[in-house]
Amino acid sequence: MIQMLILDIIVTFAQELMEFIDDVGDFFSGFFSGIHSFLNRFMADEALLMFGILLAAIIAIFIFRLIINKR
Repeated sequence: MIQMLILDIIVTFAQELMEFIDDVGDFFSGFFSGIHSFLNRFMADEALLMFGILLAAIIAIFIFRLIINKR
């Protein structure tokens, strides 16, 4: 009896966790889709890709400098 209750709790938690992960994924998908649609009015996809790569490189350099300066 207690094992079924524990199993029920675990299954419910897993289902709620998967729904939460799906909701977060939908939020970020909609968020980035909206940003892309807005920016696509002003520049082409190639320019957006270039700025995205540039932003990722700047963030990587910033994180790398933070790690190096910690020592």
